[in-house]
Amino acid sequence: MTRWGIMGTGGIAASLADAISAEGAEVVAVSSASEDRARAFAEERGIARWYGDHHDLVADPDGVDVVYVATTSERHHLDAAACIEAGVPVLVEKPFALDVPRAAAVLEAARAADVLVVEAMWMRVQPGFQELQRRVAAGEIGEPRMVHADFGIAAQTDRTRRWFARELGGGALLDVGIYPLTLAISLLGAPTEVSALGELAETGVDVNVAVAMRHPTGLSSWHCSFIADTGIEATVSGPGGSLRLHGDFHNSARLSLRRRSTVVETVEIVGHELGYRHEVREIHRCLAEGLTESPALPHALTLEVLAVLDEIRGQLGVEYPADAAPVVGAT
Repeated sequence: MTRWGIMGTGGIAASLADAISAEGAEVVAVSSASEDRARAFAEERGIARWYGDHHDLVADPDGVDVVYVATTSERHHLDAAACIEAGVPVLVEKPFALDVPRAAAVLEAARAADVLVVEAMWMRVQPGFQELQRRVAAGEIGEPRMVHADFGIAAQTDRTRRWFARELGGGALLDVGIYPLTLAISLLGAPTEVSALGELAETGVDVNVAVAMRHPTGLSSWHCSFIADTGIEATVSGPGGSLRLHGDFHNSARLSLRRRSTVVETVEIVGHELGYRHEVREIHRCLAEGLTESPALPHALTLEVLAVLDEIRGQLGVEYPADAAPVVGAT
């Protein structure tokens, strides 16, 4: 049985803990910046060990087989680096880091240590996304020339939460914009030109962003928001029609094929209801095969996506206090 450790005790940590258990593995350790939160999380789920310091989790001689990093965004690369230094495989919640230099340094350390490191961009292992990729590759719409996607939610109204905190890497781009951006790059390749417009909160983080991109084979446009409810759908179009992943596109329950103005096929996606279990299965597969990188979640894509996020942040004028900190692993 695979023994997991989880750094972080928020909602996403709880969801993955449930998925881990459903896949027949066990969470044996959890950490938090607050020992009380770690204890409460552990006691609620029957987890044997808890820690009030994240890096104590990988230092424990009882050990774990793999760690899921679910801390706040500005910590992701630091906690991943601690796992790598301890020789422990790690699944890192997105964004992998706040920028390319930090991500690249951690990934280089992983390669040197021969340790499995994966970014938790779970959309790419979901059956809806994989069905979309299969149909595009089969030529159902011809060569894809345009992608449009939205990921906007208007529920984040509490300005004291992490979504609006500069010191925690807040903002819509890194939290939800990463999904439509990853989709566009996955279907059209890395962009050669990026143009962004956005609105910033009083805290200095982005809350409403519109992006247009030129790719080697087409164009994409996408939006992300914490102040507009956009529907969370995605469409890829070519000369032969369009394929749409209906909301929520990153874990879609339905895909439709349209030719001109007519929907000619609708497919109900089997397996979407398993949620994060697909991601857990991919990690278990990588561990069983002795991989240090997931083919479905490659390091190159992590860096390509972050490079565009860096460019957009620069255009919008979003700066984080962590930007000035030394890069872990840099010489």
